[in-house]
Amino acid sequence: MSYTPNSPPYPAYRATVKDSFAWDSTVRRWPIIVEGVVEDVKEALEKKKKDSQEYNEGHTILQGIERLKTEMKQNELLRPIQDSKTDTETWNLHLKTYFPSSTWLNGTWLFNECYLYRRLHECFAMTTYWRDYDPFLNQKNATFRSSYSSVFSLARKMPEFIQPLDKEQWTHVYHELVQVCLWGNATDLSLLTNMTVEDIKRLQAIEKDRLKEQQKFIVVDHTDQLLKQLETMHDGCIEFVLDNSGFELFVDMIFADWLIQTKTVSKVILNCKPIPWFVSDVMPKDVQILIDSCLDRNFFPQDADHTNEDVVALETLAKRWEQYIENGTLVVRSHDFWCSGLPYCYLKSEAPALYETMQQSDLVIFKGDLNFRKLVFCCDWPVTTPFVEAIGKDMADFTSVLSLRTNKADAMVGLKEGQEKEIEEVATYNEWRCSGKYAVIQYSKGYTK
Repeated sequence: MSYTPNSPPYPAYRATVKDSFAWDSTVRRWPIIVEGVVEDVKEALEKKKKDSQEYNEGHTILQGIERLKTEMKQNELLRPIQDSKTDTETWNLHLKTYFPSSTWLNGTWLFNECYLYRRLHECFAMTTYWRDYDPFLNQKNATFRSSYSSVFSLARKMPEFIQPLDKEQWTHVYHELVQVCLWGNATDLSLLTNMTVEDIKRLQAIEKDRLKEQQKFIVVDHTDQLLKQLETMHDGCIEFVLDNSGFELFVDMIFADWLIQTKTVSKVILNCKPIPWFVSDVMPKDVQILIDSCLDRNFFPQDADHTNEDVVALETLAKRWEQYIENGTLVVRSHDFWCSGLPYCYLKSEAPALYETMQQSDLVIFKGDLNFRKLVFCCDWPVTTPFVEAIGKDMADFTSVLSLRTNKADAMVGLKEGQEKEIEEVATYNEWRCSGKYAVIQYSKGYTK
């Protein structure tokens, strides 16, 4: 390879460029997220017995986070990870090999952002009572609870989606669900500092006319290429590399359920993060938490505008999903690689067994912005670079790959000549690249089995 994680094919985004999105994330957004963790731990400590080991460990965690905040503020070197988790040695090897003199500002934005969450986890991993604590869980649950309108609307519509359909009807439902699955990615808690509640509601809207309106904001749309594959698939196997828990996970499950019920696939694998990650990312436990929430009649607001039939429809979905897990139709798994700081072109070399296993699936759907950034090396490609080129040879030869991403960072590929200029006649750079209001659906066919 002529490139490294710290020296990608084109210039990496770094926080050294003042007023860039990477700079804004590092200087403004990350401290807000870290402070949110502090407040969550303090709230949890109020329920612990004073002077107990658990209580004292909580204060040790807070002290560790304060040191982390100081390192960030003073732009110190990225130090080695100090816990003894299964990925510690790998993280430290990457730091030593690729980022030996990197600081919080001059390292690549991609690696540094991943490093931030790994360092936060270190504060908990070095304790006894808090090692599995998720400081983002309350935020995840609260955001899913606020999505009740779209949740019940989808549950109510699902029986129509899975009834026997002719080809035209099946294709119509396909297009609708791909868009629902795409815009569900708007609920990213690590970026809510940039987005209003009304923005979230707009992007979660699932009515047909709203989806049609949203379509003009999809700047690269390979929906028809994916359709050609799914039309010929029967009892296949697909995988999701998941992004956000809550509503986005819910719509991912809806799409997976539809593919199962229509016999397009007979197995779906959900790849989750092994540790709390980017605030709202899905961990294995979050899948069961979502199912349990859908079965809990007291979870969503009691004054919400839904009927008893809506509640029953949601429970029917959740019970079916539980059955999928029990019989192996739905598999939930995690791997340390998903919480590394490297782009996905290193999947084959860093996690060869995972690469080979996933390569046997018919399609891998990468959800969200971070997965897209990792797919395309999070660097400043010419925007007309083909997606299949940007993901690198190993991922192009992998299997069929689909990226469903609302744009929340600079990285962009796959545009047509002149398209960037057309977009920027109606939207600012940050609006169409970083706000989550625009999106891409990008597909690579992969090798032919």
